Amino acid sequence: MFDTTESYQAIFNQRADAYHQAMLNWPEARNQEFLAILQDLPINSATHILDIPAGGGYLANYLPNDIRLHHLETSELFATLFQQHCHSGSQHPLSLCTLDELPEEDNSIDIAVSLAGLHHTKNKQPLFDELYRCLNPGGLFVLADAEDTSATARFLDGWVSDHNTMGHNGWYLNQHTIQQLKNSGFECINQENRDYHWVFNSQLQAGEYCKLMFGIDRADEREVSDALAKELGFDVLNDGRIGLRWQLHFITLRKPFSKL
Repeated sequence: MFDTTESYQAIFNQRADAYHQAMLNWPEARNQEFLAILQDLPINSATHILDIPAGGGYLANYLPNDIRLHHLETSELFATLFQQHCHSGSQHPLSLCTLDELPEEDNSIDIAVSLAGLHHTKNKQPLFDELYRCLNPGGLFVLADAEDTSATARFLDGWVSDHNTMGHNGWYLNQHTIQQLKNSGFECINQENRDYHWVFNSQLQAGEYCKLMFGIDRADEREVSDALAKELGFDVLNDGRIGLRWQLHFITLRKPFSKL
């Protein structure tokens, strides 16, 4: 066994608490994003869902209580925060693991999702192999992260990296990612960029949120807000709130009923 999570673990064992605080302070800011990864999925009371990396267990807020949800995480600090603040005593457990050895039986999962965390992992192939093993034949995997030429990726590896003492260097989705998924055995059903908003009461609030979310310690909230306006842009929404423009690439995959 080898560990493919060194970068993700190193980052979030240092700053998961700030990320988690942003999610606690503004729990509805990313509603559109969480709903986007779940849209059109066949979810019912018998569905067994895997979320990796799960962070502080935020996906549970968007799912029915009667489904089976297993959060998987590689950061010890995220796991501690999950127990202390977010889902202590939850019926949906969180397990620590590495990405190349998931604590699931073969052919036991109906749906796996991974939202905006895998750009911190360079070699994704071991995880894709493990998810293929764990999914039932016909099971679905939805991967959502920044595409490597997107404004999202440029902002994160550009302005955020320059204003974070830890830097920011991501390995984003591209055609190599698709080839890795196919190498694992997956069939690609759909892939597309989806544009939506992170929603706030003001542009300054968006700056406060992103300062915590991305560990920005070389700029204040106003400077972060100004950078968001310049690099990504804001829209005034119908209800008067402010929408930060955001985009991820969504890839929907299926484990075939029989591997060719």
